Amino acid sequence: MDASNRRKFPITNIGSVTLMMILIVLCMVTFAALSLSTAVSDHQAAKKSATHVHDYYEASNQAEEQLASIDEVLQTAWRDAPDQASYYDIIRAHYADATGVSLSETDSGMTLSWKNDLSDSQALQVSLDVLYPANATGDAADTSQDTSEISQPVLYQISSWQVIATREWNGDNSLNLMNK
Repeated sequence: MDASNRRKFPITNIGSVTLMMILIVLCMVTFAALSLSTAVSDHQAAKKSATHVHDYYEASNQAEEQLASIDEVLQTAWRDAPDQASYYDIIRAHYADATGVSLSETDSGMTLSWKNDLSDSQALQVSLDVLYPANATGDAADTSQDTSEISQPVLYQISSWQVIATREWNGDNSLNLMNK
């Protein structure tokens, strides 16, 4: 057999196709790994967010229940008190030894406040300004409105309803890149 009769195989064509297939498979595996990593981190973030929202609404429901209880006390004090001083005295006496609700007084008025825990580092803090109704008779103030519903006096105003930090946040996440 001489060299001219030998058939030459295009080895470079087979090699380039193989290299290209290897490169494509590596790219697809890399993109699949990145997609999986992103999906896992998104799932963890969604779970964390859902937990936080659930905890917030749980604390908010507890705060609403406390607000309903305070509203009952204020309604009773308003019905039983003959004047403004007696109204505030009844409230002061009721919340003097109450647990969970703190009473503070300033020149501008009386404030009731409490906290409901959200987590180990956050709480829902609520503050109410206690008001004495402007219309102490309990009648509707504006007779032009529909009087088929009984008018309720405004006994408080919510001054704050906010999430607060209950412990100090330490954001020291520094890395020592240069060791001496």
